[in-house]
Amino acid sequence: MKLSEITSILAAAGLPALSRDQLLELAGSGGGKRFEAALIAFGAGDRQQRDELEATVRVLDAKTRTTLQRIGGQLPVDQLVTLACKEQRRFFDAIDAIALRTPRAAAARSYLAELGAAAAVAESTPAPADPPYYSFKIFSSAAALCIAEATTRAERKHTINIEGAVALAGGGARKTFDWPNKIVVQLTVQEAYQVLALLENKIRSLRFDGHGREHDKSLQIEFQDSHYFFRLIQRSRAAVAVQVRPVDSFQIVSLLYKQLLRNESHLRIDDIRAMVDRMVTMGQTAVKPLPGQA
Repeated sequence: MKLSEITSILAAAGLPALSRDQLLELAGSGGGKRFEAALIAFGAGDRQQRDELEATVRVLDAKTRTTLQRIGGQLPVDQLVTLACKEQRRFFDAIDAIALRTPRAAAARSYLAELGAAAAVAESTPAPADPPYYSFKIFSSAAALCIAEATTRAERKHTINIEGAVALAGGGARKTFDWPNKIVVQLTVQEAYQVLALLENKIRSLRFDGHGREHDKSLQIEFQDSHYFFRLIQRSRAAVAVQVRPVDSFQIVSLLYKQLLRNESHLRIDDIRAMVDRMVTMGQTAVKPLPGQA
């Protein structure tokens, strides 16, 4: 197939173009033949082939290859494509966890090592056990949020990650989102209390700036009477904006209580709620309470 044809089909699938050098890596291999077959099938209208195309494109991405090289991965691209197409999201979630150095990174590396995509972890220095990982997604027409339990790296305190991804064009009836390039903001414990106050309608808006290694990420949340409006911002990136219905916000509130209680096991939910009320009353959130609220 011509490069222009490949680029056109990938664009229709909402996927980035591949360079000539990337395609040459695949040429003549089993992975290359599999990729070509998926391209032809997708071009003929078989939308189920998009996952196969996305897996191959992500394997060839420079960030993916760099992360795998950093953990000792030495598999040829053909075998990586086969693994990625078989494992799908689990494979790339593991790579993302390692690249972002999340609490799941150790378990993710062990998983990739079992697949042969990373160097084996030495038995003399076993990785610490990761806590259970729970997350859920909230979708809108143009973007989506993933709310996930997390642990701060320095103090090992329980909190949540708020992740946002924009919708990809050309997904057809089955809308897809750009999770590989998501914006991730991890709340501090103090910020978790403030978000809880907002989602319980005690304050109207919040803004947290200076997140991320480059201090270039921000999170804005606003109560807009019929819904909550979340906005994730990162310098030189398209902002991610999602309306969250009250019924969806209950999941976030529940997870916030769970995480805060894990930090303070001697407290009860009523104690946490009383602390939030006191924080709002003392003005620690730097925003005005809603009318009628303490």
